[in-house]
Amino acid sequence: MLKNLKRLLFVIYFCSFYSGFSQTGFEVGILAGPVQLRSDFGLRGDGPTNSGNIGYGVGLMLDINPMDWGGGERLVENYIVDHFKLRFDVSYNKTQLRHYGQYVDSDSNSENTVKLRNQRGESKNINTGAFLEYYPLSNKKFYYHLMDFSPYAIFGFQYVYAQPGANTTNPRDLYSEWLPGSVNTGTFNALSIDTGVGLRYKVSDYSDFLIEAKVQFYTSDWVDGLNHQLSYNKNNDALIWINIGYVYYIN
Repeated sequence: MLKNLKRLLFVIYFCSFYSGFSQTGFEVGILAGPVQLRSDFGLRGDGPTNSGNIGYGVGLMLDINPMDWGGGERLVENYIVDHFKLRFDVSYNKTQLRHYGQYVDSDSNSENTVKLRNQRGESKNINTGAFLEYYPLSNKKFYYHLMDFSPYAIFGFQYVYAQPGANTTNPRDLYSEWLPGSVNTGTFNALSIDTGVGLRYKVSDYSDFLIEAKVQFYTSDWVDGLNHQLSYNKNNDALIWINIGYVYYIN
């Protein structure tokens, strides 16, 4: 709890510090869209797995836009204030999970196949973090309607409060080749590295629509509650989020 309070105080301090710049632009937005969890449920790269384990995500964002800071006489400073924004956001995502692929083939009724077929999982995560947005085109030209579209790239880090779930943790009901303790439904804290691309479309003087594709690479393999530690599925969990959003310029 103390660590979480320190993070919150840091965000509040950072926002308060930048609010001292009278010309700083603040933008608030809402995001929503489907998420795809790449995890130990199913085989990595398997089409039915990737299309089956789909959930949803919703979020709120705050962009700090330094466009009107000026930048002085230095070319680098002018470029930074015209092409970068700082984002803070908080989001929630949820995915219901099951196994797909060759090991749950409907033509097989082996004991292990039935166990995998009956297993269910759940991934619920609360995320908050900070991101740097890079706009290759001019933010000033976009703001003043000299162009309607503005692509961007995003990179940042998030704190994750993970709440995995499962319909069974009994070893007798799980795949026989998995090691003991392969299922854990305890809540825990983790971090993630996030990167993605997006596109803004200006709909009025003070509002934009956006579409964004982002990948969240977790530092844990327990986000889905399953870590069977087999050699062919040893990567940490990851989340792909494609969302649409609406952004409003406060000032």
